[in-house]
Amino acid sequence: WGDKGDVYYLQLIDNVRKFKGMNPPEKVSAPKTIKLGKPGEWDNVAPAYNHYKGNTSHRDHVGRNNTYYTNNTGRNDIVKAKVARDNQFLYFYVETAEKLSSHKESNWMLLFIDIDRDKSTGWNGYDYIVNRKSPTGKTVVIEKNIGNRWEWEEVERSSYVVKDNRLEIKIDRKTVRQDGKPLNFEFKWNDNMQENGNIMDFYVNGDTAPGGRFNFVYCE
Repeated sequence: WGDKGDVYYLQLIDNVRKFKGMNPPEKVSAPKTIKLGKPGEWDNVAPAYNHYKGNTSHRDHVGRNNTYYTNNTGRNDIVKAKVARDNQFLYFYVETAEKLSSHKESNWMLLFIDIDRDKSTGWNGYDYIVNRKSPTGKTVVIEKNIGNRWEWEEVERSSYVVKDNRLEIKIDRKTVRQDGKPLNFEFKWNDNMQENGNIMDFYVNGDTAPGGRFNFVYCE
């Protein structure tokens, strides 16, 4: 990555949006209590955060000179995400191109949340992480960040449902300090990162939605 990392890439995208324009973000839909696992519950929830499909193919090819590239970390191909809320809970939905792998696998479907949109707090801004510890058959583990480094402390366990290629998670608003507040936070999904604590791993291994250091934004 050199000494500049991905900053030129981020600058390019920022300037394209600034000078060529972009569609206005879709407004969030009305509050709704989600019954996890019930068909059709998410149909009228907006916005839908779409992510490009087909980027989990394994890499196995000769490079320059004696270099050979191998990467078999692609696993769950993330294609869509949604968020819903009511007075008590936040609900997160993520969809993959094919059936989800076992929840017992390492670094399975991690959810990163930047609850205050402040990059000076949390690990690269992320104040909470879900699924860093593998979920049980009934609950996921929600952890908060410690010391703005890759260190986390369990704060709550909450229910989730997996069905085919869909994962749904329910989080109490009090757990993430959002009880009674207008929501304005960032989030991202990652599956199968390999180098914990290195944010540039989002570009290399598994799948990340949105890609790299970008985040989805949910704002009431």
